[in-house]
Amino acid sequence: MKLLIVGGVAGGASAAARARRLSEDAEIVVFERGPDVSFANCGLPYYIGGEITERKKLIVTTPELLRSRFQLDVRTRSSVEAIDRTAKKIRVRDLESGREYEEAYDKLILATGATPFRPSIPGIDLPGIITLRNLHDTDQIKARVDHDVKQAVLLGGGFISLELAENFVRRGIATTVVEKNGQILTPFDKEMTTPIVQELAARGVTILLDQFAESFEPSADGLTVCLNSGQRLSAQLVILGVGVRPENKLAVDAGLEVGPRGGIQVNGYLQTTDPNIYAVGDAIEVTDFVSGTVTLVPLAGPANRQGRIAADNVFGRSMTYRGTQGTA
Repeated sequence: MKLLIVGGVAGGASAAARARRLSEDAEIVVFERGPDVSFANCGLPYYIGGEITERKKLIVTTPELLRSRFQLDVRTRSSVEAIDRTAKKIRVRDLESGREYEEAYDKLILATGATPFRPSIPGIDLPGIITLRNLHDTDQIKARVDHDVKQAVLLGGGFISLELAENFVRRGIATTVVEKNGQILTPFDKEMTTPIVQELAARGVTILLDQFAESFEPSADGLTVCLNSGQRLSAQLVILGVGVRPENKLAVDAGLEVGPRGGIQVNGYLQTTDPNIYAVGDAIEVTDFVSGTVTLVPLAGPANRQGRIAADNVFGRSMTYRGTQGTA
């Protein structure tokens, strides 16, 4: 059995470790576009804020540990460019050397994750406008916060923005959260978000509701965020926390089915429309365990569980994924 896994964070790493436990003889290769595997996404804001003092505590495991402990072939800085389903091969580009090569598979697991959404707003590519998704983003943000940030604007009122707001004010940064809806944490009942708003305000966070950024402009001290209300906010750092989108290009180009919101479609065994290709994590559509509706739930907990179940099914254990509760 030769198993290839595309993506080495959360679902991909869990799938690889589980696969090795199920088979000592299988050839298991993990391809990860970035330099890191399996890090603690939820801890990133708290490292920036100084509550987590050591960067190494964000690292769940390393490529070297996966190689030595599980005898996995882990290839970081490797981008999977295409899938040839007929020949059962993938095309890989080594991002360090630029070399391209093919790798055959018996089974393939896609754990491609999700990418932060960057809306088409004038000035969106100005320096200092950053998303927080991985360790590279974390290092960028922390370097700025450590040196020259006095004012920060967080676009979006979800988990990432609010966790960063808490940590920015702890660092003495004047922080404004801008949310286009009438409340933060829109999936929550308003009765639950009101005390959160009150607590954030007590800590010095400004929250602007029913507003959104229309454009960004460079300024003498950094950036100006121009809101739909006409208000102009000064900042040295802007964080985009307006959601993520499934990373589905590889699947779409291979002719695999995706849903209306872009998630890769899978069955109860986490197989895509190609029975030799499985998909897990932030890239897939899941069934909401409570409502029974199809949705996207980009959380690490479900991704890890899906990775283990997909590996079980690759090795014939016939396990089903019953749905995602969606709590965090």
